[in-house]
Amino acid sequence: MFKNTLIVVSSFMCLIISCNSLPKTTTFEEDIEVLKKIEDLTILKNDDAMIAVSGTYQARVFTSTSNGIKGRSYGYFNKRLIQNNEYKTNLTSLGGEGRLIFAPEVGKYATFFAPNTEQTANTISPSPDMKSKIFNELDRTNLSITSGNKMQIRNANSYIFELNVKRKISLKTNSQIQDELKITLNNNLKAVAFSAESWVRNIGKKQWDKEKGLLSIWDIGCIKSSPKTIVIIPTKNKIEEVTNYFTPLNSDRVNIKNGVVFYKADTNYMNKIGIQQENIKNVFGSYSPEINLLTICTFNFIENEDYYANCVWGHSKPYKGDVINIFNGEVNEELDRNWPFYEMETLSSQKELKPNKEIYHRQTIFHFEGAKEELNKISKKVLGVELTEIKI
Repeated sequence: MFKNTLIVVSSFMCLIISCNSLPKTTTFEEDIEVLKKIEDLTILKNDDAMIAVSGTYQARVFTSTSNGIKGRSYGYFNKRLIQNNEYKTNLTSLGGEGRLIFAPEVGKYATFFAPNTEQTANTISPSPDMKSKIFNELDRTNLSITSGNKMQIRNANSYIFELNVKRKISLKTNSQIQDELKITLNNNLKAVAFSAESWVRNIGKKQWDKEKGLLSIWDIGCIKSSPKTIVIIPTKNKIEEVTNYFTPLNSDRVNIKNGVVFYKADTNYMNKIGIQQENIKNVFGSYSPEINLLTICTFNFIENEDYYANCVWGHSKPYKGDVINIFNGEVNEELDRNWPFYEMETLSSQKELKPNKEIYHRQTIFHFEGAKEELNKISKKVLGVELTEIKI
């Protein structure tokens, strides 16, 4: 069922974000020029902090900047799909710095394969509503957009979930950033942050059953990388290994020291890692020294939940999945891989939801750009890591 895994992964990731050439460093203004084709594109703005959002396209954050319209654009999205007007039925391929899909994507209860189909590169078929369902605006303020719709999500076990989905994107003020991370910002730093809150309600007539499959809210942020980008994941226990996906993993890629996972996210080697719930803290980050950028990701997490979607190819435990995943892309023309980004991913737990009950998940992305000394203070406070400790 899971043969030719690497070939499948290549095709699968090409479907999720589609193939594109390595982009040059772009400004927020340059990316907005491409995004002008997107219906309901809104720029939420607070001083120099900006995010580009479309409530219509499933409350998607395309990109962000901390330094005004001429500032660096942090998020990755698929420009080719937009330029060729192919995005409206390819939302699972559109990318963006904040987007919603449903896990698991592989296995008996997969949302990315049709029933009674061998799961190979040629049979990838995301549940149709994930690819094309348009959301309706429910509320709007100066700093937030809320949208949603009813959805049907089909899994490979021939079960159809009837959902009402609501998603709220909120741009954070500097005061909120400081309160949430318990830090102090000064004039040597530029900052932008946004949260994505998702509510999924069972509007069917039956309780969800783990024997038929369960759903997880899966929030994925595609972020442009740099050659020296390192992901930093503090863990609860002094773990010795991480979940590894797709390709071999060695010490050149990952280093675990004193309960902290350091993972190279340079987009030069296609790989993915994950962290299980017993080792989770609800925060992780990344550091790109060449561009003086520190990124933090926080999310809501409840300990001792029973079920998490397993997204490892060939797994035998469908409810023993990871809470955090980091995907590292690569640009390799020979292997037809053109993924110049890394992903910060978090997953909600899965519930045997009774009718009219909800799952809730929140992911918040913070970017800080500026003096290394100031970035180090934030890293030490939030991640417990001195930036000088990074050795990979």
